[in-house]
Amino acid sequence: MAQVDKAVYWAPWVTRTSINSATINWHGAVNAAGEKAGEIEYATTSYYDTHSHNFEKTVESRTTGAYQHVQLTGLEPDTSYTYWVKPSAEPAAFSPRTFRTMPASGPFTFIVMSDTHVQEQRFKYVADAIAKNETDVLFILDGGDYAGHDSEDLWAQYFDVADGMLAKFPIFTTIGNHEYHNDESPTKPTAADQYHWSFDIPKDGALNHYFVCAGIRFIILDSPDPATGEDPHTSLALARSQAAWLEGLLKDNMEGVFTIHHHPIWDYFDSTNNPDLQPWEDLYHAYDISANFAGHTHTYQRYSVNGIPYFIVGDAGGKFSDLVSENGTPVWYVKGITRNLGYLKVTVDPAKNTATAQEILVGSVETDLSADVTTYDPPVTYDTLTFLLRPTGGGGCFIATAAFGSPLAGQVQILRQFRDLYLMTNDFGRQFVSWYYRNGPEAANYIKDKPLLKAAVRVALYPLIGFSLILMNGILPYLILIFAGFILVLRLRSKKLSAA
Repeated sequence: MAQVDKAVYWAPWVTRTSINSATINWHGAVNAAGEKAGEIEYATTSYYDTHSHNFEKTVESRTTGAYQHVQLTGLEPDTSYTYWVKPSAEPAAFSPRTFRTMPASGPFTFIVMSDTHVQEQRFKYVADAIAKNETDVLFILDGGDYAGHDSEDLWAQYFDVADGMLAKFPIFTTIGNHEYHNDESPTKPTAADQYHWSFDIPKDGALNHYFVCAGIRFIILDSPDPATGEDPHTSLALARSQAAWLEGLLKDNMEGVFTIHHHPIWDYFDSTNNPDLQPWEDLYHAYDISANFAGHTHTYQRYSVNGIPYFIVGDAGGKFSDLVSENGTPVWYVKGITRNLGYLKVTVDPAKNTATAQEILVGSVETDLSADVTTYDPPVTYDTLTFLLRPTGGGGCFIATAAFGSPLAGQVQILRQFRDLYLMTNDFGRQFVSWYYRNGPEAANYIKDKPLLKAAVRVALYPLIGFSLILMNGILPYLILIFAGFILVLRLRSKKLSAA
């Protein structure tokens, strides 16, 4: 590979993979109208490896401009491909790279990250760790805020830092508020040009979209509203404008459905949710999504909202936020960490109706803006959660929902949290939940029109609800100590009586 100007030649990245297509993107020297900007040689990796690193097919790009986007079609499902982008002005600018097409079915693994903020000089530790350690990842799902401003120089830096990671894995993108940041006129948002040009989105094109992998739907929503000012935040109007489209997709949530948007619905710094995003929140629970991802807050956080996992994964490089709140914390909060760089790795198994998410930490910093990173080699797993892809009927608590009349009943929520924290975290518990999900709906249907039987079930469930509360609130060890102390007092008293 030749030494080239990285401000001009941005190493290629792959977007919009499907079972039979993929889009290859790069940035290079501006070509004249009608002239060939470059070509892509490609083949299955198997063909490439067995034919002395020769390629089988070639496709040209004649798009005028620096940003090039070429769709490869007629590809095979679940197949590794090797490709080589050769810009006309500098054919040796890049080297061969790989990607894998989507499988039609079966398990797969993807990465979620957000808020890389390449200008902070810390994203490179995350990108390098992924490039070095991950081999079975199918794609990266990014929550936005790639750079601090809508600047070509910063975006060139982003693709340089992400080079090793994007040489192996395609990326699906979400727009963040910093895509609109204007370094020339801080009082006015830009048109998010670099985001549009880099990812081949028309000027007035929709920023919400979706894709499907192995029967799992991924829905990407647009949360920053540039009409709100120079640092776009959420607006109820923008959320409502996407609600009908979102509901249409959720009505058929296939084998499972994940949603992602830049701004979180629930965050550590407020006990209530973001009211601007309430239309989406209502739909998530009306149709029981598998999980939600967000960024914006530069931490890792996990919530269990009525049994649905919500993740904030804004820890890929931006200035960190303290996990300190003056306005309360959501009751759904499970755990979180700050000043640690990381990403979320999710393995999906549609046949088993499960997904397992692992928060992988690659390094830590002492201060929010420190560029001095203490790396973890190998990376460490901070958090692991296995959850259901298709929670149904009150988050899966069929019998309790029928007995108490609503999936939002406090008793049902307690049992759902007990399931997530103590059953879905071990093999025996997951086997029990799987059995219950096969048999619970029939039992719930049987009792739903029988008031006396529902009352009896409620009475039977209250001891389990009480035990669950004791366990989740950390009271059990104290009760054991009190009980042990009580027994000890009784024994001592018995001995004194016997001695008398």
